[in-house]
Amino acid sequence: MELFHEIYSSYINVVQCILTEAHQSPITLGRMEEIAAENAFAESALAILPKLTGDDWPLLTPCGDHTFRSRLAHPTHIPLSTLQKSWLKALLEDRRIRLFFSDSDLAALEEMLKDTKPLYREEDFYYFDRYLDGDPIEDPAYRRHFGIILKALQENCVLLVAYEGKQGISHFEVAPYQIQYSSKDDKFRLCCLKYSRGAFRLNTQLNLAKIKDCRLSSEICPAHTADYRFRPVSRAPEPVLLRISGERNSLERCMLHFASYEKHTEYDEEQGCYLCSIYYDRTDETELLIDILSFGPVVQVLGPASFLEQIKERVRRQHSCDINGMLYR
Repeated sequence: MELFHEIYSSYINVVQCILTEAHQSPITLGRMEEIAAENAFAESALAILPKLTGDDWPLLTPCGDHTFRSRLAHPTHIPLSTLQKSWLKALLEDRRIRLFFSDSDLAALEEMLKDTKPLYREEDFYYFDRYLDGDPIEDPAYRRHFGIILKALQENCVLLVAYEGKQGISHFEVAPYQIQYSSKDDKFRLCCLKYSRGAFRLNTQLNLAKIKDCRLSSEICPAHTADYRFRPVSRAPEPVLLRISGERNSLERCMLHFASYEKHTEYDEEQGCYLCSIYYDRTDETELLIDILSFGPVVQVLGPASFLEQIKERVRRQHSCDINGMLYR
């Protein structure tokens, strides 16, 4: 069973909405089609409505004039499945989740899931390509700063920051618009507009571990800050174009591995492969390059030329290291 199958997510959400409305007053087939289109996919009504209005899912009863009412005495409530609870339990064991919840919230969640086994454990994974000097996420000061930054983003407030740079600790104002996480570095960074020459104009990235203090300002972020919130900080001019063979579940693995990137994928019938364009931030270029190389021969980089040359150089260096290692042995 898939973790979040459409039958247990989108389909159930649609049925819940239909039953809730049908509990209050009779509902027409046309209205059910609208609910399906709003809460699921364009073709979902074709799969859901015949079952609801027929005998497969006897949850509605016809009441004349082509309308239906819910058979349930009370509005529906969707319980979590055992699999979903196991997945949530596994998330609670991830140390990064503590940045988003207070200790009391975490204790309450642990109590709710105390009888649930996690779907997986952290020790089940070995990160061979991750640096070991990640952020001190368990540090109370780090967690406090992260919480303040989250609040600033939620309330659109300017932050007052004390930051340790190459020249020592400096104090300045920033308008935050993103928090980014690097899986390779195991570090968080704050993307913001730094106040300079009378305006928030200087696009800046701050390592959260180097923030020594921060607090909310009463000042609201300028309107143009919102333009940066859901776009790359420094988007590469061209996407990386990949040819994915489809062998060894390579398409599914790529879609999962590169889920955090904006991308466009299509099937090339003539070549019998998939073409995937990945749009990325320049600051993530090295990480993306390493991730692509980890797929081996099932993925081929077609462009752009500058990125392809970096791939070739990496392969040449690795080949040279392998040859030298063999000679040394």
